[in-house]
Amino acid sequence: MSRVLVSEMRCSMKEAVMRNLRRLFRVRAALIATILVSICAPSSLCAQGLNDLYPDFTKIQKPGELDIVGYGQAYASDKYGELGQGFQIEQSTNRYVGVFGRLTGYQLWIGGGFDSPLSPGSGHSARLNFGRGQGGLDFNLYPGTHLLVSGGQDFGDSHAAIIEGDFSSWLLAHSFHPVNFSFSSTHNFENRVTSTEIDIQAVVLSTEKYMVMLGGGGAMYFGGFLGPAAEGQGGPDVSLWYRPWNIGFSAQAGYGGAHQYGQINMYKALTFPE
Repeated sequence: MSRVLVSEMRCSMKEAVMRNLRRLFRVRAALIATILVSICAPSSLCAQGLNDLYPDFTKIQKPGELDIVGYGQAYASDKYGELGQGFQIEQSTNRYVGVFGRLTGYQLWIGGGFDSPLSPGSGHSARLNFGRGQGGLDFNLYPGTHLLVSGGQDFGDSHAAIIEGDFSSWLLAHSFHPVNFSFSSTHNFENRVTSTEIDIQAVVLSTEKYMVMLGGGGAMYFGGFLGPAAEGQGGPDVSLWYRPWNIGFSAQAGYGGAHQYGQINMYKALTFPE
């Protein structure tokens, strides 16, 4: 075989190898590009979707708001009674998220033959006093709908750690009779009981000064010393909101695991633009 032929064969082999390398490089480059697009595209789509749902999500709200809500409650049944009073402070961050803190004091009267729900098996007590501090975030999911998520700790006659979620949403907001649906769920890590309250009310009268709502609600209790059984209670309720003073009242009566019961709530809201 001549040197020229050998040289030509070597050149042909080199060209073939180079073509294969270029082809392999293009395939790998296309594969990497496909992977990068598949990773980045959903992120950009999610970012675009977030921006469509919540414009200016990353911008600090200006002017901001500081909200203070004071509240009190009273509950009485055949088995026990309870008083509670406290306040919540919330600071806005952007249009969709607020940071809040809550401090509540409770006085609990135990009826005859009723064991302490805070520490089952510890005996009976005429009165228990404890406080609860909480902190968390308030998410404005969409207009008229809020989800508050918080954690906290009891002090005094209770030492439980708790976690709580509160949800409220207005339905049919542009009708003559808007409906409010709300629920609150709390898990107590000391007695391991989860309590959930649900309420639904409709606006039956709305004027420049007053808003009156009628509906019904109740509560359910699961887990812990209750075992596989569950307890609950429920009944009709009425609420009144007086707009000039930003003050509200609500009352409910019904029947359940604690037999006949009644409860009233009062709350006062203050808003300070910043």
